[in-house]
Amino acid sequence: MWNVMIWGAGKNCEVILKALRMDLCNLIGIVDSNEKLHHSLYRNRWLIVGPKVLMNSQIDYVVVSVRVNGEILQQCEAMGIPKDKVVDYWKTDKKYDFIDENVKKVIFMERDLLRCKRQLKNMPYELGMKPIPLIRPAEELLERILSERISLSRFGDGELEIMQGRERPWFQMPDQRLAERLKEVFHSEDERIMIALADNFGNLDRYTEEAADGIREYLENGIREDLMNVIDVNRIYYDTYVTRPYMIYRDKKHAVYIFELFKKIWEKRNVLFVEGKNAFTGVRNDLFEGAASIRRILAPSKNAFLSYKKILDTVRNNALDDTLVLISLGPTATVLAYDLAMEGIQALDIGQLDNEYEWYLRGVSERVSIPGKCVAEISGCHEMPVIEDKEYLKQIIDKVESV
Repeated sequence: MWNVMIWGAGKNCEVILKALRMDLCNLIGIVDSNEKLHHSLYRNRWLIVGPKVLMNSQIDYVVVSVRVNGEILQQCEAMGIPKDKVVDYWKTDKKYDFIDENVKKVIFMERDLLRCKRQLKNMPYELGMKPIPLIRPAEELLERILSERISLSRFGDGELEIMQGRERPWFQMPDQRLAERLKEVFHSEDERIMIALADNFGNLDRYTEEAADGIREYLENGIREDLMNVIDVNRIYYDTYVTRPYMIYRDKKHAVYIFELFKKIWEKRNVLFVEGKNAFTGVRNDLFEGAASIRRILAPSKNAFLSYKKILDTVRNNALDDTLVLISLGPTATVLAYDLAMEGIQALDIGQLDNEYEWYLRGVSERVSIPGKCVAEISGCHEMPVIEDKEYLKQIIDKVESV
């Protein structure tokens, strides 16, 4: 009998339970990084524990149930768990006698069928047979920023969901005042700022299969129609994925050009970051090395808009002449970039650009945790341990606390 543990107490844990042949293995328990689940029972039977248990246990195999699991595999390696003991369930071709392969085959067939249905339903838009927004490419956006020193507000899924009163990002609760401000910014035609929109509505060939299918899935169940009700098909938008040039694209090399354009924007400029306290934007990489100077204002990582007036006033008091303000603060950044632009201060909503650059430097093909930085897309990586950096600490000129 093999001693086995499952890593991941999410929905895919049920799949692994179906696939395990209990006549050939002994399921010891479930591993999960979410501390809130620790010491509880899965199905009132199997104890959920933290990953460190694996370092001192007599386990033959750890079966990873999570599909996007780069950070889990990293943790296993860091804890010294031999690779031949870690079963990457969704990606391995190796056969194990205690795992019924037919369970995965059926799931893959169902997934492929669902993908085909989504693609067929979305095809009229992808082929240009139905009206879609006009969204100009990232290169054109960055070249305009370079030549005109124009500002940028970005609208992704989270901002659009908040505008419609729905909860989307974990780091910003629904807020009616924020929703109204986002609408104001989205419909602005002021020449001092560019409005960016996720390029999800037409051809998706440039994206990875996984990213394209995720976009199609998101636009189902009336979401596309809801979004089109607020989008003006007669105006020009720019690509909000300008700050995500690496992970979702088939052509990873194109990110090199985008990052170089970004670096030119802040080359020899005095930069003021406005970021969440766990962002550590540009720390321990060379993305902002060309800047003349870097100063930082730290804001709340969650529900930053509740402190909006204090954040705006703090930026106003510290934005010297020719300052370039770079904001990484979720939906709050979208509004802040606009308000600063209206006051003649160039401001760019750079979103998760720093994380994308870190993944690009690592050459990874899926999102992984980044030591010492908050990664919004990865569960359990929202509050990362602080790695002391003297240069970073010197750059902090003010902090805005949570309300």
